[in-house]
Amino acid sequence: MKVRFLLAITVLVGLSSKAQNIPIGSIDLIEQRGRNEQLLGNGNPQISYTLRPLALDLIDSTQTESNTINSEKVNIKALPITLTQQYNTFGPYGWNDGAMIPAKGYQTLLSAGFFAKYGILSVQLKPEYVFATNPDFEIFPLTESNGTRKVNVFYLNHTDLPAPFGNKSYSKLYWGQSNISVAINKFSIGLSTENMWWGPGTRNSLLMSNTAPGFLHFTFNTRQPIETFIGSFEGQIICGKLEGSGLSSPKSQFIINGIDYELPKSQDWRYINGLSINYHPKWVPGLFLGLNRTIQVYREEMGSSFSDYMPIFDPFQKKNLNSEDSKNRDQLASLFFRWVMKESKFEFYGESGWNDHSSTIWQLFDSPEHSRAYLFGFNKIFMLNKNKNKYLKVNFETTHLEQSADRIVRPAGAWYLHGTIQHGYTNQGEVIGAGIGPGSNLQTLDFSVWEKDKVWGIQVERYAHNMDFYYDAIPEYDRKWVDLAINTYAYKKYGNLGIQAKLNMAQMRNFQYQFEINKFNLQFQLSLQYQL
Repeated sequence: MKVRFLLAITVLVGLSSKAQNIPIGSIDLIEQRGRNEQLLGNGNPQISYTLRPLALDLIDSTQTESNTINSEKVNIKALPITLTQQYNTFGPYGWNDGAMIPAKGYQTLLSAGFFAKYGILSVQLKPEYVFATNPDFEIFPLTESNGTRKVNVFYLNHTDLPAPFGNKSYSKLYWGQSNISVAINKFSIGLSTENMWWGPGTRNSLLMSNTAPGFLHFTFNTRQPIETFIGSFEGQIICGKLEGSGLSSPKSQFIINGIDYELPKSQDWRYINGLSINYHPKWVPGLFLGLNRTIQVYREEMGSSFSDYMPIFDPFQKKNLNSEDSKNRDQLASLFFRWVMKESKFEFYGESGWNDHSSTIWQLFDSPEHSRAYLFGFNKIFMLNKNKNKYLKVNFETTHLEQSADRIVRPAGAWYLHGTIQHGYTNQGEVIGAGIGPGSNLQTLDFSVWEKDKVWGIQVERYAHNMDFYYDAIPEYDRKWVDLAINTYAYKKYGNLGIQAKLNMAQMRNFQYQFEINKFNLQFQLSLQYQL
């Protein structure tokens, strides 16, 4: 037994168990393909695709047992080696890239590891190494008026989104997509540093995405849908540790008329408690309804009661809470839906969120638009041949983080900012939720053609940068910073090697809110994935 176990570790061969998780944004597009198959009527109809990462065996039954050394108790498998290389010509562009940083120039991410299973215990070790040359790029100009610059300083003081990301090349090793867990029937409990994605969005998620590096968290979650007499449920509870970047924007950004307006940020880490749950009613095929909620607080501000460690179970209305404002906590919550209509090969979905408690239920009914953000979208598949193995997929999604008109009488502040949590809703210097960032809006139209081992597509996007800042700081109506981007991508598999290539072109109009100062960025990205 011991000899075979050591041999398995040494050669990292394949195994018959297929319970490892699929990393969010895997370059082989296996998650998206599984979601497509559900629209085609081939996938598991009970999987919501609103709670990820997913276990591989839930959506891929094609794994083989070749080159396998079997053991009665221990199984070990090498995970794919992935290498992503990227180059931005003008400045940082892109999101949903995990451990990669917002940087100009060359950047690379390398990941490899193994999955091991012993009875009900499993370990997935998949660290990630990131290197970026990280040269300087143009940031917010010092020539703006003092009033405009003070608004910019406010954002710098209440988020941890440094620009540039330090003043030298960047190199860091993360635990990446690693976890250790115990499986109990259809549930799992464990520790993880994996990226998560909550909600139905494909380009953005209001509360949890893979824009920032994954953070250390305890997780209790379903491994597969839990069937009941009223339908099926999926869910996850996390207790995690958010960390700051330790970086700041250049000092010159904070000095106005010789006065330094920079506020020192706490060096403490932040505790985050989160809940995501969705329900698939048995009477409405294809419909999924869900709730996401997160609450964060600096560790030194925490109490020691159950409510302090699990505030996600507290009431949503402040009138039912005891001195909530004095606890210096920040809440985000959202409701979402996804409705799959396989007969039409169509789905539509949406998520609506709020970044503040309502004092009463009547206040929520009176002003549901207060502190609100939302996203909506659809996917539609058109078959392209009689064999039904080639199809066109059309996706549209709009994300709106800009405050509503309710801000005129009751400002809520930009999404992902908070007066007490100076780091905002971030980890390691990047937003945990929608990668477009505070106050921004995005519209995406995507056309892609799918075959068995090949995908190619083109995407058109309109990206309006931080409109909340614009309305607070810019007196002219025609200085909105809006990007028009055209993104092309392709994936092809050659045996055990998968190759993905992307070319993104972005025309940035009124860059950094400067009238008629237009810039252009090209992003080249090449990713390789090899299965040992």
